[in-house]
Amino acid sequence: MTVRNWWLRHLGSGDAKRRAWSKHLARVAHRHALHLYSYHLTWTLPGAARDIEARWGDVPGLPLDACQLLYSVACGVTKRGIVGDTAEAGVRFGKSSFFILHGLADRTRPHHLCDSFEGLSTPGEIDADRGFRREQWKAGDLAVDENVAREKLRDFPQCVFHRGWIPDCFAGLEDKRFALVHVDVDLYEPTRDAFAFFYPRMTPGGVMVCDDYGLATCPGARKAIDEFFADKPNAPIELPSGQALIVNS
Repeated sequence: MTVRNWWLRHLGSGDAKRRAWSKHLARVAHRHALHLYSYHLTWTLPGAARDIEARWGDVPGLPLDACQLLYSVACGVTKRGIVGDTAEAGVRFGKSSFFILHGLADRTRPHHLCDSFEGLSTPGEIDADRGFRREQWKAGDLAVDENVAREKLRDFPQCVFHRGWIPDCFAGLEDKRFALVHVDVDLYEPTRDAFAFFYPRMTPGGVMVCDDYGLATCPGARKAIDEFFADKPNAPIELPSGQALIVNS
């Protein structure tokens, strides 16, 4: 730690103080084999992502980097004129849908929310602890009250809730086509089933995003996606946020 950096962190102002804190925290993170996003990335600054996060409030959900990606993809879907409904498998409190819907900015496009709201299903062996969690996943983890999601998304009348376990909750969507699908279900089996259902129904140029692909706590999700795309022309693009992006050709 330099004297100048300490001075700027505690007595500086504006961007200089922000830069000094970023450098200091980056050094601390590096000592523990962690990574801190650069302070000058636009999504970390005041702007669209921060404004949407402020409107969301204090209810938990995906971190801002993951939400920024979903918002950006949704904006792109609208700008490129990709047709079809949108959907999310694994809703929890609805924060990811909140960013998606702001990015789409289209209340005429149906957005389907698929979740049991009873937490995770029973994990399989592939979903077992790999040393990055104190405890293994268990059935019922991450359960939430559906009414919280409904309340947080109350300003979006295009939302259609499909409560149930995957893949049963997809009933009634067989004839739909999709422009954007977000999959965030953590475990091998529901990830596999979600991709098996939605991928054949993606429109040209449509995008699928998996939240869990690069997370060490979700080895089953990665295995499910790798297996699913092993014999397909498209391949997942792994992102630093831990997400994977698949663009339908």
